Amino acid sequence: MYTLDELKKQNQEITDLIDVLEVLTQHENLRHNPFACELVSRFNEKVRMHLVFEDNTTYAELAKHHNPDISRIANQFHASAREVKKHFTHYVKLWCNTSTDESSQATFIAESKNVFKLIRQRVKFESEEIFPLVEQPFSR
Repeated sequence: MYTLDELKKQNQEITDLIDVLEVLTQHENLRHNPFACELVSRFNEKVRMHLVFEDNTTYAELAKHHNPDISRIANQFHASAREVKKHFTHYVKLWCNTSTDESSQATFIAESKNVFKLIRQRVKFESEEIFPLVEQPFSR
């Protein structure tokens, strides 16, 4: 089981990877670079592992809390994970497999922005809503 500090560290690593990938998506000659593809693969693994561990630890703990407000937040948290997984799975399949025609590239760039925004929102939600709940005693 991961500690809260480890989950926070993972969030920072995910954010750092997004910062780099946002730059890479803007440069056509880097989108198909094998090192960029390798970085996307690492990003995929990190995000998926993070979501799984949070689901099995943080969400599971908060969902069974006696306070209905905390349970509600936990359910929002869980729903956002499903949304991220859905978009993310499709996106990872696109990276390095996008055709070079202008229309496909524009779609890919838009999808990249959407996925990065979605994951950033998830990280923010964790940092501002979930982690503070975990850090305080469950006495509410």
